[in-house]
Amino acid sequence: MSYCRCNENEDGHQQLKCFFQDQDLWEDKGLQLQFSHHFYNMKLHHVVTLVVAVEKLKSSILVPDSETFEDDDLRGIFSIIFEEEPIFYDDYDVNFECDAPLPLIQCKIRDIDQKCLVLSSAYQLHALHLTTESLNKQVVFNMNFVEGEDNENKIPIALGLKDQNMYLSCEMQGGKPTLQLEKVDPNHYPKRKMEKRFIFNKTEINDKVEFESAKFPKWYISTSQAEQMPVFLGNTKGGQDITDFAMETLSP
Repeated sequence: MSYCRCNENEDGHQQLKCFFQDQDLWEDKGLQLQFSHHFYNMKLHHVVTLVVAVEKLKSSILVPDSETFEDDDLRGIFSIIFEEEPIFYDDYDVNFECDAPLPLIQCKIRDIDQKCLVLSSAYQLHALHLTTESLNKQVVFNMNFVEGEDNENKIPIALGLKDQNMYLSCEMQGGKPTLQLEKVDPNHYPKRKMEKRFIFNKTEINDKVEFESAKFPKWYISTSQAEQMPVFLGNTKGGQDITDFAMETLSP
């Protein structure tokens, strides 16, 4: 370093100017660094970048022929200071999770026969007609929009019971796909990547909604024509069992 001097600019801020002189590297030209207290809010990564740049400049950079650096010269400097390295992924989505809030709506569901879904004392859903006085017994669902197979006509969702820490799930029991209520840990559920047993593909046509099991395709949440029977998983559409429902979305 040949010398440093401190000057005061027009707005009263002090500036420190340092002049480097290296005959082998710069011949008769010099490198001037200017430090200003005016930019007092520089962040750590700016400081690190400057340190790296100075070290590289001292050891690696050839001086341009012109007296003034042009844009192309600066681009050349950056290519020397920083080295681009490729990033390889074994699996695109492994270890990456989105921390955005999980989209959901609260709703009530009735079959097209106007039977409401009610939670029994045995923690099982039943479908029955309710009077105006007993409508408060109807289950309120948290319908979470989760990850699933891409299909523009089917929306993957999970159906949890509000304030119950229970979700509808599908498992094989007695050699047959079965609908059940499964208790979950509220510290881990709901989550964007729900296990497949919790996922239903929601299809809506002409204000009618059906819920197909993602784990057991062609099996649907169903109700019986009879009164006060359990809600179940069935594989018959358009027959005696009811697979079409109406949703009533509630205000948050």
